[in-house]
Amino acid sequence: MTTISDPADRRFSPLVGGEKQMLLSFLAFQRDTLRWKATGLDAAQLAFRHAPSDLSLGGLLKHLAVVEAGWVNLTFAGGVEAPSWLQQWQQADDEDWTFTTADADSPAQLFAWLDESQRVTERIVADADDLDALAVDPADEDGPTSLRWILLHLLEEYARHLGHADLLREAIDGTVGD
Repeated sequence: MTTISDPADRRFSPLVGGEKQMLLSFLAFQRDTLRWKATGLDAAQLAFRHAPSDLSLGGLLKHLAVVEAGWVNLTFAGGVEAPSWLQQWQQADDEDWTFTTADADSPAQLFAWLDESQRVTERIVADADDLDALAVDPADEDGPTSLRWILLHLLEEYARHLGHADLLREAIDGTVGD
């Protein structure tokens, strides 16, 4: 279980690098920021919801693990490794499954799913010849999806939810920071 208790321990992007390296390093920073916001909390704190929202930090951990694996592992690579949560997700009849079920998962399990998804993403992206490579499973009826688009979408998804994570963490214990 990878946690980050000090924001200085996050992976920062180099100022110069190739496109793949830059995208992955910006994604790593976003991932690390989420880990930092959720590190050190118990199950009840990860399940905390700040009205009127139904979001929780645990739900965000699970959601982002599933979104990342869904786009990179399942859609782009065709499922090179079955995610450990896949059967639960396939049996769920709830489009908000990641958010509504996270309360039943331990902090260790939530972080483990995030670790798993991110490890597989790193391997798939490293093995990809270029960012123009197209997804095996075109998830969009508008046409094929490139790895570049998927990585940019993941950056967007993490960044969007990090604002939620900031607010939730501050409401839980007053912790603030970038």
